[in-house]
Amino acid sequence: MINKYYYIILSFFLTRVLFLGGGYTVLLNIGKNSSILCGILGMLLGYFILYLLYKKEQINERVCVLISIGVLLINILSNTILTSTYLLYKTPTLIIMGLFLGVIWWASKKDFKIIYRFALVSICLSIPILGLVYFGLFPIGEIDNLKPFLDTKWLDLVKGILFFMVNSILPNILLLNYKKDLKYKDVGIGYIFGCLTTIYLTYLIISIYGIEMATVIRFPEYLILKKFTFLNYVSNVENILIMVWIFNLLISGWICLKVLRDNWDRKILFIFIILFFLGIEFFLNKNYVNVLFIRNNIHIIWGILLILCLVLKKKKS
Repeated sequence: MINKYYYIILSFFLTRVLFLGGGYTVLLNIGKNSSILCGILGMLLGYFILYLLYKKEQINERVCVLISIGVLLINILSNTILTSTYLLYKTPTLIIMGLFLGVIWWASKKDFKIIYRFALVSICLSIPILGLVYFGLFPIGEIDNLKPFLDTKWLDLVKGILFFMVNSILPNILLLNYKKDLKYKDVGIGYIFGCLTTIYLTYLIISIYGIEMATVIRFPEYLILKKFTFLNYVSNVENILIMVWIFNLLISGWICLKVLRDNWDRKILFIFIILFFLGIEFFLNKNYVNVLFIRNNIHIIWGILLILCLVLKKKKS
């Protein structure tokens, strides 16, 4: 099981992970200049839904398995597309994906204490980096880029709120079966901090690029790092700063495999990972149209899984 310090740190990373690699773009396309408001209201709604889930003794294991598969899929795609597009563009996607899967497969065999130590190091590095970047980028943003305020249709506003809520809360469900006797405030702290950093990054994207450009560029959360300079002297440090994203993907990927290991026979899991690996390579990495379809529509599946978590009871032993 996980103590409250483990839980807060892991929850912080999980809350942010589904926005990386496409989530911000979808949120901005739905909410437009109201995306920040969508984030705030979505966070409050998510905090309430998280409380309802916390009150359940256990989350249904089969639903947790489906969530793990879905989050793992988005993790692998985000890591592969980002790395092959901006970091190692000459490296075959099979190698990028294979290395990522190999690392999280190895880590998933370890106890929670091992990944917690990694997460602790990651958060100690992430907080100074995020603070430096976020405050360094703040002066670049222009308030006028946020105007007109509240120009979104009410239906799109509701969609944006639900999108933010579902994307922020769904990975956190994977931790709830390990919460043991934690109090709700221990469960919610990491979620709130993860949401706040996500909302602030949404503000930076809109204020720096403007909503028209922000909705069409790929990986706006990565490209704004190119705007960052240290003391107006050191620039082009985005590939170093992006390691915070890599921490998110590794930690959440490990937790997904940990959940699968705890609910599946090892041989079945190994066969599944091989088929999963090949399916992503030949049906997604080689066809970006399929990736776009998943990115733009998977939140519907997230919503269905969240409802199932709320209504289904734990499977009887």
